[in-house]
Amino acid sequence: MEIAEKYEDNSLVLELSGDLMGGADSEKFRAVIDKAIRNENVFVVVDLAQVSWMNSSGLGMLISALTSLRSAGGDLVLASLSERLRRPIQITKLDSVFQEFETVSDAIASNAKM
Repeated sequence: MEIAEKYEDNSLVLELSGDLMGGADSEKFRAVIDKAIRNENVFVVVDLAQVSWMNSSGLGMLISALTSLRSAGGDLVLASLSERLRRPIQITKLDSVFQEFETVSDAIASNAKM
């Protein structure tokens, strides 16, 4: 998994690419989230447009980040999910936990309304 970071309208956008499989990816993602919290960039949009697969460890990685960001007064939202990624989120009923947006722009706009 690769992570590209960009800041847009008071939001940290994390563009992920590849597969979300946990392991070393989890540590790398955790470091990015921890740095965001230290820098008080606590509204994070995870752009999943370039992610081809996510297993349960990858899903756990997102849940952990969501919990940390909410504890810091922020949030983590998901954008640009394919049906292949949306399905495990629905099966595990996590679609009631994660906010999901069709585009990164929509996700960023939701932060402006907070």
